[in-house]
Amino acid sequence: MAVRLFFSRHNIGEIIVDLKARQGVVEHAETNICTGLDNPDEPLKCVFSTVSTIKVGTGTTARKQRSKALWYVKQRAVDSFGVRKLNPHFVPVGEETDIDRETLLSDYTPEVQIHNKRVVPAMQGVSKAIAKGDKHREKGESFSAEMEYNKALDVDVSNVRAIFGLGLVYMARSDTEKSLTVFEQLVTMEAAFDIEHKHLFNEFGIQLRKHELYGEAVQYYRRAVELADEDENLYYNLARVHYENNDWDGCFSNAALALALDSSHKHAASLCDIILALAADVSLCEKYGKIAVPESVAQRAVTLSKEMGIDRNRDASELDLAQTGEVSKL
Repeated sequence: MAVRLFFSRHNIGEIIVDLKARQGVVEHAETNICTGLDNPDEPLKCVFSTVSTIKVGTGTTARKQRSKALWYVKQRAVDSFGVRKLNPHFVPVGEETDIDRETLLSDYTPEVQIHNKRVVPAMQGVSKAIAKGDKHREKGESFSAEMEYNKALDVDVSNVRAIFGLGLVYMARSDTEKSLTVFEQLVTMEAAFDIEHKHLFNEFGIQLRKHELYGEAVQYYRRAVELADEDENLYYNLARVHYENNDWDGCFSNAALALALDSSHKHAASLCDIILALAADVSLCEKYGKIAVPESVAQRAVTLSKEMGIDRNRDASELDLAQTGEVSKL
């Protein structure tokens, strides 16, 4: 069921009327195209401008010059508006900053024609290029996919979906050098870990692990934990990477953290099962190519199993010692 969060006493129509009244903007029929102008159930999405005065030159040649900047404004709540600058290609870029209603009314002027004729087509062009890239990637057409993702990045150099797409293309081609270049870019971008990108995020993490880039995978998931430290699935994913890398302390510690957040997390419980089984039967370590579980880790696993009721007597054949797949609700 949809929840209305954006409006109370002042709907967006009132805000726009107020803006136009204060700033002398003339009403035209086409101004109604911007999202939220007429429908109080929709948040505002439109382009606005600000004008500042800067000093150019020195001494007798000094003069003042007006500078106009364009911004993409998106309403987040009744009194909260996210603002991103438009680049020369008329696409919103950079980190979003927050302003309140009064700041929007006093400092910003709506630019509806620019929004409708320049920004919307530019944003649609980026989305189409990414969609084409995704289709090519799903078909295994990596070079065509790379071309489409680069088209999008030519317009929006920090587009998260296009960067993820490129990274997955390079992984599929086993191009480790380019994959790591993408990885280094992603771990510095908070937007890469937003919920809207959770499927791409998880797929990229899995590919890092499958290509045995364990150090990078650990860094990747730790970065995610910094931004969402109550997501039990991230701790499981970290444990999963440590399992592959024969780091039993890291494996158990993160599985335990996942279970502390969600005692019913079956994947994390399964990892604890595996640790117990391998600790009890060294021949299983040889069979599955794992190093021996340190006694200290085994003891911690025994203690946790008692506390959480994990079955320590399960037959090893029942356990998924191959441990496939990661999960995430980022």
